[in-house]
Amino acid sequence: MQKKKFKDYLREYMMVLVLILVLIIFEILGQTMVGRNFFDISNLTTLISQKAYLVIVGVGITFIMLGGAMDLSTGYLLSTVGMVMALVDGNKSGDGTFFLLTFLVGIALAVVLSGFNGVMYSWLAVFPFIITLATQYIFQGATYLLTGGQNKTFSKLNPAFKGLGGTPISFLGNLKTGVIVMVIMVIIGSIILNKTHFGRNVYALGSNPDAVALSGVSVAKMRIAVFALAGLFFGIAQIINIGNKGGSVQQSFGVGDEFTVMAGAMLGGVKMGGGGGKISNMVVGVYLIGVLDYGMKYLNFNQYWIYVVLGIVLLAAIVLDTLQTRAAINAAKKVSGKPPKEAQAA
Repeated sequence: MQKKKFKDYLREYMMVLVLILVLIIFEILGQTMVGRNFFDISNLTTLISQKAYLVIVGVGITFIMLGGAMDLSTGYLLSTVGMVMALVDGNKSGDGTFFLLTFLVGIALAVVLSGFNGVMYSWLAVFPFIITLATQYIFQGATYLLTGGQNKTFSKLNPAFKGLGGTPISFLGNLKTGVIVMVIMVIIGSIILNKTHFGRNVYALGSNPDAVALSGVSVAKMRIAVFALAGLFFGIAQIINIGNKGGSVQQSFGVGDEFTVMAGAMLGGVKMGGGGGKISNMVVGVYLIGVLDYGMKYLNFNQYWIYVVLGIVLLAAIVLDTLQTRAAINAAKKVSGKPPKEAQAA
């Protein structure tokens, strides 16, 4: 087995080093600008707990991206799922049976809606950007229809929501229970990707769908399965998000978060278009963006500057993904004299 060179380790752990550097910068700025330590245990536990929901969304998004697709509708899908769960719950705060029903309805709806994206993608055979842009509007409209066209906030939902996602754990430095769920979801997602035939087919689907077909696996069914599996993680994520917000839900819960997660995944090294990257990469990337967002708010930056910086980070993620793709093409040319088949098709 060939030994890894220093530059290989540097490339693999670059975003971890960047994350550490950003944390150090915010610690210095915190002391000089506002006279407070950023490396405060309360700040760090709050940050980790707040972004746990996004990481779970990211597990689902990573499956979609590794499979060679993307999903612009995720934010409004989460919003729709949140509204439906609130309506099913009906403020039956002490009824455990109703929470189980609410839980199952939310998960099932997320799987069905995300699976629908997969069905449309497989049937129409066009890039999912267009399909999920259309379903984004559908989910947005459905959410407002559910609330009679009003901006509603549903509060005092079943305490079990907070129990799953928002209860501090004292022996873990008051990290919330949603962090435990996040870790479990990351482990499950990683096992599926790295230890199962399905996971290997997900990677192959993104890098060379023809190879998947030649192996006897239906590309269309794989695409549907990937989106449906992502929906499972989306549903769990929204439950944790509601719990972390104290058992309340608004229509805005989830809207726009897909861009944060995709940017974080790309920063971490998950390739847009599929074939490369790991869930652990996505976790680092999402928390890097989370630190930037939380840190700038902590330093009382103007909200519009926060948008500018996060937009620059998104562009950086796209540039990084493009450079990685070009590097892979150039490496393939050196070996075979021609770019890989998927790059030629693009």
